[in-house]
Amino acid sequence: MMRRAASLALMVAMSVLLVGCATFARSSELSGGLLLAGGEPPTDMAPAAPPEPAMVEQERVAAVGMPNMVDDRMIVRTASMSLVVEDTEKSLEDIERLATQLEGYISNLNVWRVNEQLAATVTLRVPSQSFDEARERIKDLATELESENVSGQDVTEEYIDLEARLHNLQVAEEELLELLASAQETHRDAESILAIYREITNVRQQIEQIQGRLQYLENASSLASLTINLTPEEVEEPVVEPGWEPLRQARDALRSLVNALKILVDLLIWVVLFLLPLAAIFALPLVLIGAGWRLWRRRRRRSKES
Repeated sequence: MMRRAASLALMVAMSVLLVGCATFARSSELSGGLLLAGGEPPTDMAPAAPPEPAMVEQERVAAVGMPNMVDDRMIVRTASMSLVVEDTEKSLEDIERLATQLEGYISNLNVWRVNEQLAATVTLRVPSQSFDEARERIKDLATELESENVSGQDVTEEYIDLEARLHNLQVAEEELLELLASAQETHRDAESILAIYREITNVRQQIEQIQGRLQYLENASSLASLTINLTPEEVEEPVVEPGWEPLRQARDALRSLVNALKILVDLLIWVVLFLLPLAAIFALPLVLIGAGWRLWRRRRRRSKES
């Protein structure tokens, strides 16, 4: 059982290797120059000069059946801009109208207020061929351009490499499916069939990951991204702040004065009607003791004199 599984795993590895070699051989045949129909090179043709790098890249693309990416590069273009505008709300409407005209859309919008004024950050997605036009028309909305940052990432080479890997994996998947069908027809043991199935699952997972990355690169390169920060102009402060009401302030001052007088009157009432009688009650024994003491001393002094 273990020998069969080991031999089957070796067969799977050999099949994947053979598929890769076959693909490489087909690429070499397409990029090696002109061949005759029978596969033999012409005897009267002089040795060809080494191909130029651009031609080698085109032949490499043609070998795996992909579109020509040399003249039409895949560039992911992005820009960030900070603008000062007169009216933020009107500028947002103009940007939304611009997105519709350029067959793009608003992907993100964030609005807030600073000192009772509206500010916003908006992200605009437009076709790459309209990227420069969108930038210029957005700058026309501003009274002042505070900052601008433009960048472009060339993903052509990554896209081509991913397409080549995808092609090889798809061919390997077909070979593995044929091997699985053959193993099922010959009634191989379950462990061998499971080993082939695991390899097919692994290849399929890699194919789906590459397809997802290719789709992301296509979307990112076909639609440029512009992030615009909109800041309103500074409004001159008025001489009188809005909302100031002198009569209301006078009423508040009088109300505070009356409340203070009420507190003083209440305190006076408590002193006269509560604190003074209470103090008199506590002071009366002391007064009587003091008077008795003075009377006793006076009598003693008179007795000594007599």
